[in-house]
Amino acid sequence: MQIWIDPERQVLAKSAAKALKDNAVHNRSGLPPFRLSQVAQQILDELFQFLATGDAAPVLSLGQKLGQQGLGLRALLGLSRALLREVLARLPGDAPEGLEQVARVNDYLTLLVDAVAEHENSAIGVQRDEMQLALERAIQNRERELRRVILELSTPIMPVHDHILVLPLIGKLDAERAARITESLLREVVERQARTAIIDVTGVPSMDAEAVAALVRTARALDLLGTHPVLVGIRPEAARALTDQGAHLAGIVVLANLQSGIVHALRREGLEVCGSGPPPQRGAARSYRGR
Repeated sequence: MQIWIDPERQVLAKSAAKALKDNAVHNRSGLPPFRLSQVAQQILDELFQFLATGDAAPVLSLGQKLGQQGLGLRALLGLSRALLREVLARLPGDAPEGLEQVARVNDYLTLLVDAVAEHENSAIGVQRDEMQLALERAIQNRERELRRVILELSTPIMPVHDHILVLPLIGKLDAERAARITESLLREVVERQARTAIIDVTGVPSMDAEAVAALVRTARALDLLGTHPVLVGIRPEAARALTDQGAHLAGIVVLANLQSGIVHALRREGLEVCGSGPPPQRGAARSYRGR
């Protein structure tokens, strides 16, 4: 076959390059248009080598290499159709082995297409896996952010007066939530220079050993910062839990409700809660009147 097709190398190379350029849109960005003529020449060189030796391994290797460089499967199929048309158009009628040799050209192109298709499928699989991982990470990040927002909304830290903060807890208190609460409360205490922090557990339905330990750790952390910890809203069952766990509450004021806690905190600031009436005499304690 090389005898009658050798003179057609230049024509076949031009046809292959034109087919690649016509289908350049199907290639990936790693294969710029100015390299398409070189790629076409590589394909033609390997074609004649295959016709001489019949060795498929170099063909498969070339297909993998071209796939890695960015040659698209549809672009290669366009080249294959163009080459076969050119070969058939130039097949001499007096060559008895002609059809067999055309079949070998088709075998070569099939091997090349299979190699590029295999690489493309592998690349698609990798991209799919990467997209799946990225989606899972995005979902996890979104869920974490959503949990953070929910926790912040469900545990607002409210300043009720200068240097006095109130943290009302509502719902179940587990280790993760307790850690976040402690972190947020300590941050607010430092930023606002709070001298008293009131933790209201009226809305906590039940307190197990984990919740008790978390409360005590939070109170101790406040104490280390020089902030006076106050626990209010302790229910009878919560009190029993504290007793059963042998919680060390020395230095932690425990009061019945939030109102008594606020009164206690105001008095520590030298304030007295009182109703409307004559203004205090000179030198008397300052008054704190709620609006």
